[in-house]
Amino acid sequence: MTAQQVEPLGNRGDPIPHKTLLCIHGAGSSGDIFRIQLTKLRTALQHEFDFVFANGPHLSSPGPGVLPWFEGAGPYYSWFKEEDVTMEQRVEQINDAVHHAISQWDANKKSPHSRIVGVLAFSEGSLATTLLLWQQKMSRVSWLPTLHFAVLICCFFRREATQYISADVGEDEKALINVPTLHIHGRRDFCLAGARRLVANHYLPEYARVIEFDGSHHVPSMRHDVETAVKGILDYTRVIPNE
Repeated sequence: MTAQQVEPLGNRGDPIPHKTLLCIHGAGSSGDIFRIQLTKLRTALQHEFDFVFANGPHLSSPGPGVLPWFEGAGPYYSWFKEEDVTMEQRVEQINDAVHHAISQWDANKKSPHSRIVGVLAFSEGSLATTLLLWQQKMSRVSWLPTLHFAVLICCFFRREATQYISADVGEDEKALINVPTLHIHGRRDFCLAGARRLVANHYLPEYARVIEFDGSHHVPSMRHDVETAVKGILDYTRVIPNE
């Protein structure tokens, strides 16, 4: 099955949720692939949220866990590329890709009352999201709708990203993000150590909740794990201000 074959969720007569989640895929994937990977979570959340999917700025080969399930479902994209550029340039590339997706969604959204209220990300996309959240705190992304909460699944780690964030504070200070966040970690994920390090280094403890599932580097799919994740996400609806 390719991304183009996925049927819309819900009945055609269902009301359109006004709250929207920005969805940011992992390395060597795409918004269309991530849409499929999130099917169980989206189904459970369909009456609460709509979803908008961004594509990374760089064409790439398929990433971890993409094959064989999404063979022929390209093009595939990544948020980071091994090239001789500064971290500031990498951040600008990420910003441009997300800004483009939001602009396209805003021009074509199903309801004029829809608004992006949070972000749901996986793997490398979770690291890109961390950079977005930090820039939001530093008031550098005026075009970005306020992200009131974030859900980060199996977050990837790059030392350059943490160096970029830490450069904004003094040597004796911690660069901490104060947005409510749900961190979902697979206990057998090859990224687990880095994901834990990112939470410890850059997320304010009282705002960061960590849950683990018995899996590797993938979006939770077992019923119990999905229900736990959904409950955690719905708990964050209380932090969203009224329109």
